Amino acid sequence: MFSVTSMSSDVLKDAFIATVSRDYEKAVNVIRSAVSTEHAFNVEELELIDHVYSCILNTSHYDESLIEVCWEWIDAIERRPRIADPRVISSSQLSIYYAYHTICRVQERMPKRVTYPQTRTDTWNRITQSFSYLWKAATQLWKAYELDRLDVLCSWSYLCLQFADAVTDDVLSIIETSMESARSVLSSTIVVENSHQANQRVCTVERNAKDCRALAEKYGRKLLPSSLVKQEVITEVVAADEEEEAAEEDEEDDVTGEEEDDEPLGKKRKEDL
Repeated sequence: MFSVTSMSSDVLKDAFIATVSRDYEKAVNVIRSAVSTEHAFNVEELELIDHVYSCILNTSHYDESLIEVCWEWIDAIERRPRIADPRVISSSQLSIYYAYHTICRVQERMPKRVTYPQTRTDTWNRITQSFSYLWKAATQLWKAYELDRLDVLCSWSYLCLQFADAVTDDVLSIIETSMESARSVLSSTIVVENSHQANQRVCTVERNAKDCRALAEKYGRKLLPSSLVKQEVITEVVAADEEEEAAEEDEEDDVTGEEEDDEPLGKKRKEDL
């Protein structure tokens, strides 16, 4: 079912085997050990991680534990170093979307506390961080009309709708502007492979953005039109992420006193992301 291509994959395969025997405590401990290493997970390894956390979610009976599992799942996928190639981005964005979707639904059904608005805002800020990275990667890996890139935009727009009580002007503006750009390319290009599916995704993004604005207004929030918003959120989030990563690398160099000439096999930092 899964290909095993490295030492980390061998370790992660143990986690998969543990889920088969329903030893979920062992499975998640194996995942945690793998996540604590400096290995960059490839798509097959990320699928193993997804499988383990999906199994744990299916056996979690308390809302608090569901949310905890989702956060740990997101952290496992997003921990550095990350491989920025098409298969990894395409696979991980779906998993990250599902985890945030689950968090949203659980938050909504839990008893509302005084801290609920802040909790939603904090979750939205984390979504912005996650999808700023994914969208930056998507714009570098795929053309405006390609399905994988539009899938990232669709997922982001669905989360905008689900978090209409916390969504921000700048993110919604980026989504709407990117949607119009894709529509323009699709309408001006004579032949585009999978054009029907691409147009469907553009329509989905448009509907989600429109519904998000309407729902936000019901919450008493007035979001600015895209034309009035400065779209700097991706640049700011990615720049901050790069600065943090550079600081960690400098700290490692200070400790070791030397630099590696080559990165381990299968390890690739995100470079421009």
